[in-house]
Amino acid sequence: MIDDVISKATSQDGYDKDAYIKKKKEQLEWAYKTVEECVEELKTNPQFFNEYLNVQSRFDMYTPRNALLLAKQLPNAMQLKERKDWQEAKVSFKDKYPKKVIIIEPRDSYVNKDGKTVTPYNAKEVIDISETATKPSIKSYDKKMVLQALLHESKSSNIPIKAVDSLENDKMCEWNKEDGAIYIKRTDNYDVVIHAVAKEIANINLYENTNEIDNDKAECVAYMICKKYGIEVPNVNTDNILSKYSNMDLKAIINDLTTMKEVTLDINSGMGQYLDDKRKENRSKEQER
Repeated sequence: MIDDVISKATSQDGYDKDAYIKKKKEQLEWAYKTVEECVEELKTNPQFFNEYLNVQSRFDMYTPRNALLLAKQLPNAMQLKERKDWQEAKVSFKDKYPKKVIIIEPRDSYVNKDGKTVTPYNAKEVIDISETATKPSIKSYDKKMVLQALLHESKSSNIPIKAVDSLENDKMCEWNKEDGAIYIKRTDNYDVVIHAVAKEIANINLYENTNEIDNDKAECVAYMICKKYGIEVPNVNTDNILSKYSNMDLKAIINDLTTMKEVTLDINSGMGQYLDDKRKENRSKEQER
């Protein structure tokens, strides 16, 4: 007993290495177990599936595993940093002990004795901006510019874009595999047309990777893109995708979610670059006046 007290008193900040290692191991085990539970919940809970999509839309750089962990712990998270990073930015916390969220991050890979490359993981504690005394910086986007950014993605891939007065089955947008063009119905409703165009562009991206049309995945991608840019969009109808997931194991579902996430990130990257370039261009024009 006295040895423990003396050890902690003489160590830096009372740091107990063994206790820290034990804590991190327990957190990692909890994270893996929670991901498994989240995947099982995805199979039966449409609300949780849409909650996951909302989180992934805000954190498109995060893996699906971490997006699931956020959806379970703090679905309204907006901006996450480690405690030391908030402190380095001179941001104070509302409480002495702010709520921490656990995610997982990869460590350096190594080759084991069997010649296989292994990537170990750590549990990582992060804190949302809602626990601090500062407010999140929320970007607003002009819907016309968002549509232009989406269409620019198509032009960059040499996909023809054609406006028409009507489409079969009252569709708002359709990608025609025969001529490779995207047909868009004329409308002034930017929310509806952005959602429709995003879905078709997602389908094109998915088709290039799998050679199959997957409207359910494309719908999820379109939803995440719309959420990121503040476009009004209804919740995803998850009937088909959850029915498919009911017969899939954890790895297969994570791979499916990863495919959606990667397509979303790819489209967002191109759109983000276009919107940034346009902002700089407009700023330069204003300065020249």
